[in-house]
Amino acid sequence: MVKVYERAFDANEWFVLANLLISLILIWKLPKKFSGLEKAVHITIGIFIGMFFDHTISVGAWDYYDVNDTSKYQFIDFLSYIMYGPYSYFFIYLYVKLNLKGYMNILYVTLWSIGAVVIEWFSVKLGIFHYEKGYQLAWSFPIYAFVQTLQIMFYKISLKMEKGDRIKTEM
Repeated sequence: MVKVYERAFDANEWFVLANLLISLILIWKLPKKFSGLEKAVHITIGIFIGMFFDHTISVGAWDYYDVNDTSKYQFIDFLSYIMYGPYSYFFIYLYVKLNLKGYMNILYVTLWSIGAVVIEWFSVKLGIFHYEKGYQLAWSFPIYAFVQTLQIMFYKISLKMEKGDRIKTEM
């Protein structure tokens, strides 16, 4: 059975569209730190991870929440998943710009995870997420921390691989 939370084009849809537009403009305007391919990869990571977790814990037997106006998948749901991409890019962009080392990584991931929870809370208030079966906002924090840690690891591994390829080519 399809649950309908609302039928109007209102705050949740406008938030998704405005968020996408503003963040894509910011990405375009920011000084370049990555090649086009690297930028695309970091944006795609965010989209993939958002879709992966949303389709893991919001469907089937678990079904902990619905996205946007109905429990049925809609185009605006797809756009809300794309919204994760720029956040992923900003996360790694600032990480590189700040050149963090050691324990600062933990602080960085913690602050971004708190920020992600705040944005999710705001999204719940706007009707983007509708929690079910007792799902609680606090459960999202470890997911964000895990994903962001993985993204930093991916970035560092890709850097090592890139440097290794440069060394081999120069020989």
